[in-house]
Amino acid sequence: MKHALLVGVIVVLSVASSVVAEDKPATEKPSWVDSMNINGYFQMRYVHPEWDVDQFTFRQMYVNLFAAPNGRTKTLVQWVRFGADPNATSPTDWGDVWVEYKVTDTLTTRIGQSNNHFGLEMPQSSSKRMALERAAVLQGGGVRPRGLYFGGLWDRGVWLTYTPATSKWDPKVTLGVMNGQFRGSDLNSNKNVVVKLHWDRDWGQFGATWLDGKWINNLNIPSIPDITDRSAIIGYVRWAPRDCQWAAQGEYVDGELLGNDIDGWYAQAEYRAMPGGTAFVKYDRYDPMKGTPNSYWDAWHIGYTQWLDNNNELTLQYMNGKNRAMSDPSRDELAFQWQLGFR
Repeated sequence: MKHALLVGVIVVLSVASSVVAEDKPATEKPSWVDSMNINGYFQMRYVHPEWDVDQFTFRQMYVNLFAAPNGRTKTLVQWVRFGADPNATSPTDWGDVWVEYKVTDTLTTRIGQSNNHFGLEMPQSSSKRMALERAAVLQGGGVRPRGLYFGGLWDRGVWLTYTPATSKWDPKVTLGVMNGQFRGSDLNSNKNVVVKLHWDRDWGQFGATWLDGKWINNLNIPSIPDITDRSAIIGYVRWAPRDCQWAAQGEYVDGELLGNDIDGWYAQAEYRAMPGGTAFVKYDRYDPMKGTPNSYWDAWHIGYTQWLDNNNELTLQYMNGKNRAMSDPSRDELAFQWQLGFR
């Protein structure tokens, strides 16, 4: 009887073990959904302009949804809250919305609505820039003259990028064909073209970009012709050795915009004063009507930025600016910004 009971227990345990083994889920294969990531940042400012009222401002917000469906394909969808932007249809709008495909190990193509590839500071994220705003010749607007990308950072088109595999002296090359209307639909069949050459070095980076095209006035501004050239060439350099507390960068632009010849440049010096803290000074000059006396903008930006941790950054900046095309040119401003980033 005992032997029969023992045999019965062994049979039951064996069956139970078999059932558990069958019910154990197989190892799941990685899914492209695992590659999805949501990140972004927003910036809040307190601004004391000497020509206007003090105020708190919600400068901008970026929320990114990134995914890589496979090893050769990735995509980005970006929801943005803008500051002053003449092409924004509402306080919030779409920023980057594109698909990128790796054709070969050195060649990628991107199609959709994408951040531009013009120069150094223009495609740089505002979350990483030292000064609170880009140079006037690059973006401008507000109290400053309109710059090349006054309608925002983006355009709709297709871009090809060649990244050299091993050669130290071969440049990274980007060729783009775009509508030329920022985030708006094109109003004729002519397209804008951009060509960028970029070199990375141990001490920093340098390069040049050529933009050629036209912009159709869809902002109902009578002072701007219906169709104007929007063309420029820019040269840039950044010196930032890894083991040095100092860094510097500068860019020079020459071109045509809104019916006028333009030129502009900036130079910036940075000093890492303490862990997470950097002092900076930047001089910015832009002439939106080259050859016309007293038509230019220039400004000194003096500031300090401090990371509290990996997510929170504080920036204090004083701007001594002058828009010499105005009867009262002085545009001095003191600003304090809190930036929160999330991953």
